[in-house]
Amino acid sequence: MIRRLDLRRDKQIRHVIFDFDGTIVDSMAVAIQLINQLAHKYNLKPMTNEDLDKLRQLPILERFRAANISPYQIPRLGLEFTRNYTKSLGHIQVFADMREVILKLKEQGRVLSIISSNSNHNIRKFLVDNDLNVFDHIYCAKNIFGKEKTIGNFIRKLNLRPPELVYVGDEVRDIAACQANNIRVIAVTWGFDIKEMLERAHPDYIAQKPADILDIVLGMKE
Repeated sequence: MIRRLDLRRDKQIRHVIFDFDGTIVDSMAVAIQLINQLAHKYNLKPMTNEDLDKLRQLPILERFRAANISPYQIPRLGLEFTRNYTKSLGHIQVFADMREVILKLKEQGRVLSIISSNSNHNIRKFLVDNDLNVFDHIYCAKNIFGKEKTIGNFIRKLNLRPPELVYVGDEVRDIAACQANNIRVIAVTWGFDIKEMLERAHPDYIAQKPADILDIVLGMKE
């Protein structure tokens, strides 16, 4: 079921941009493991499943405060997290039905891209190893707060038309970055941010299952 939150007139979507973690791949368990490794190294509080449930209900900056991580620590921890992520690629899976959605969009002639806070190396290696190397472009933000600028740079670099784009992501920060760049956004409910938080950020669409993405992009109505 697709929940449409923006009643603007539809225009054909030619280019679909995906987030990676939490949207294409289920990396939650690996992320918790890596975060707890860093917590042990830097004398931070380890994360439990109960902690995760609470953090998912907070805006991103408040999550770091709740974990007693200062803004000055974030870049260093983020870099180390990304490096350690490479060693865990074999434990990460594509979300059920996402492979079929991606391949169908490609078959239908859509241009496919990934914009992520993960590294280009991690993403490309995963796609090759999992026989999903069908994306035309992979563009990575330098830090977790840089997605708005990254999307803007991506649009300008490829001389893209915003009305023909849609971004698919799982976090409120994805929605805000797309709104700042005047492109439509599909928020998915199987990632990190809970549905209620996503709704409050007013995405253009909410997808509750991967097939909803396909219906939206191909122009199907509720």
